[in-house]
Amino acid sequence: MKPTTPKSKSQSSSSSPKTIFEKFPMNRRDFLARSLGTAVVGAAAEGVLIAAEPARESARTGAVEKIALHPRDIKLCVKPVMTSLIHSAEWQGPCRPTSVKPEVERANAEKAFADWSNQLKTKGLGRAEDVRLLEPVQVTYSESWVLKPDQIAKLAPDSRETDVYFLMPHGNARASYEIGNMFARPILFDRNSCRTASITGYTLAKGNESFVPGEDMDVTKLLSLLRARKVFRQTKVLYPTNGVPSFSPDTVWDFEDLRKRLGVTVKTIPYKEMTTEMNRLLSDRNEQAMRDAAELVRKADKTYLEEPLVVRSMLYDQCIRNLMARHGCNAFTIDCFEFCPSRLPQQWLVVPCLQHALFGNEGIASACEADFGILLAVRLLMSVSNKSCHVGNADPRPGGTFRINHSAPSMKMNGMDKPDLPYQLGRFCQQGWGTKAVIDFMNNEEKTVTVARVDPTARKLLVLKGTLVGSSGWGKDLLGCSVEAVIKPPAGRADEFMRRRLVYGNHLSWVYGDYAKDLQTLGEMLGLSVEVIS
Repeated sequence: MKPTTPKSKSQSSSSSPKTIFEKFPMNRRDFLARSLGTAVVGAAAEGVLIAAEPARESARTGAVEKIALHPRDIKLCVKPVMTSLIHSAEWQGPCRPTSVKPEVERANAEKAFADWSNQLKTKGLGRAEDVRLLEPVQVTYSESWVLKPDQIAKLAPDSRETDVYFLMPHGNARASYEIGNMFARPILFDRNSCRTASITGYTLAKGNESFVPGEDMDVTKLLSLLRARKVFRQTKVLYPTNGVPSFSPDTVWDFEDLRKRLGVTVKTIPYKEMTTEMNRLLSDRNEQAMRDAAELVRKADKTYLEEPLVVRSMLYDQCIRNLMARHGCNAFTIDCFEFCPSRLPQQWLVVPCLQHALFGNEGIASACEADFGILLAVRLLMSVSNKSCHVGNADPRPGGTFRINHSAPSMKMNGMDKPDLPYQLGRFCQQGWGTKAVIDFMNNEEKTVTVARVDPTARKLLVLKGTLVGSSGWGKDLLGCSVEAVIKPPAGRADEFMRRRLVYGNHLSWVYGDYAKDLQTLGEMLGLSVEVIS
């Protein structure tokens, strides 16, 4: 695109301004230096102001406030506990075919605990990014099988921060149940055995939680899923709205039930607050937004809009992050169909699409159209896969396939710790603005995908294991929602899936890889009814 050239004074007429620069001449020179393309000129008819930064003013850093409880910073606090039987005397019988003196038995138990504790501290437990290991402790009991108050007291100091007790039960099953029950926490074991089966059967029958690994799901995986549940339960969503009902009626609507049952909080703020923050950012030079935009453009395979318009999107990114930090939020949604008629996108030259991509790159749940059913699914998918998602409208397609289409992919779809997928930057609106990311989904080795959605009651989870068979949007200057993935369900189950999803709603989210079993387990941990098609 060529930069727009303003008319000279001799060319001007008494008619109303025709370009942004004529309407706001005091900003011409600085902004023209940033090469705004001709495609934006039509926005002037709506009274759009693209604010330039006066050269006489010093640049400010544009520092962004830190998001509270960022999902990547949340860890599962695991308390290792060994329960050890120390008999009161030496005797033998049907429960004790061999025996030693109590002092010898105690010394043996202390050595076993020291070895176990040292192993945990040196080798760790689970993934370092998932687990914070608390100080291991040993509790003892006698043939009465009951934990005495002095032993229970050993667990009290860090009981509030403990998320799960990792138990090594020696000699008896009941003590392990008592620990979990007393402190109202799940218990976890390192193997499936006669003793852990006894403990777990009793614990589950009492309505408490007990987790036992197997060949299909080891301790590391169980810890990862328990952390994912913790992240889910600490989700707090920023939702700017003036109270207009969501354009997506199939969203989750009962926010109070969502909070009480699943721990997910929704913080609504009026548009006035968002407008005040965005206008504050627009009122002055912002070096950070310009650096971020330049870096995003530099890394892009191709860009279909001018860099100053990407700067606008980065200012909106700062706006939303600051509001999230202010209200202690770590997830985001906004209803495009409420946002659009407010004319704020036209005024600011932004759409939410890039925001969803940027948040996805960090593992922050973010979703279109204030659709909480898809936002919850995104949170679940990202937590089990450590990958960003693509979400969108779902429509059947020929050949037993369906498409998912929205301009909301992210670059970290191969993993948060992996290189970005190649991306392009497109424009959402005909006037040339509205930054969105475009990914060529088929240009990736992985073709197995997992699709998910939570229903409007937030009580059911639909999961599909499918195959990516097509994509579109790459290499074209397309407007609107135009980043598409085409997915094929298992043979003979396409109609079944598309009919079942009618119970759940429209938008679907997906990630690369097979995470169907992980999602089923995590959904059940949250008390959801999980339906898997694979």
